[in-house]
Amino acid sequence: MPDGFVPLAEALRAQPAVPAQALPVAPLADACASDALAAGAELLEELRLARLAALEAYDRAVPRLLTALAQAVVGRELVLAPPDLAALAAELRAHFLRDEPVALVIAPSQAPPACSLPVRRDPALRPGDLILEVRDGEVDARFRIRLAGAIARALAP
Repeated sequence: MPDGFVPLAEALRAQPAVPAQALPVAPLADACASDALAAGAELLEELRLARLAALEAYDRAVPRLLTALAQAVVGRELVLAPPDLAALAAELRAHFLRDEPVALVIAPSQAPPACSLPVRRDPALRPGDLILEVRDGEVDARFRIRLAGAIARALAP
């Protein structure tokens, strides 16, 4: 062995034992607690952001899901019983009486509703669609527009 070499075991045996209460535990405990608090705060912030993202995704999905559900349900209902165009036409006409209704426009496959207005057929319209022509324009009451209005009213606070 070289001069001055002391084996580690001997060096450790030669040093007096340090009592546990003399060890610097407080600064180490404070550092660990500080790290734990920082990690906890970071985790809570990540959870808050994840919750916010989930709520935003839910808010975006609800109208889309409600629209899909409404289209499926109403579409099934329309197969069972076609829309009452006479009632729709009467309601539109009464609501827009001041605009001087001129004619009704319906899909070619629909039976004309019983009303006093002339009825035109438009191949661009689908069954259930209805347009009321008035003196200065038209009132578009197509099925998809009526459905969108019903969904908007259902989602309104």
